[in-house]
Amino acid sequence: MSPRLTVRPTAALKAHPLWSQTDFEYFRGRGYSNQQVLEFWNRDLRLGCTPLHWNPSTPKYQDALRRITRR
Repeated sequence: MSPRLTVRPTAALKAHPLWSQTDFEYFRGRGYSNQQVLEFWNRDLRLGCTPLHWNPSTPKYQDALRRITRR
């Protein structure tokens, strides 16, 4: 069972063109605030980036999340 974050995304985050639940969990797991996540996504949007959708069932995602949450 993967760890769950208790922080909820704001409406602004969920409405953002780069919204991705797994990307949000990654940033929050790294300790970034909702405001900082929004700033990252605004910067990435200006740079022409696309949403990052991690696949939680892949070993790469599970390993990255484990390292971030130290579990």
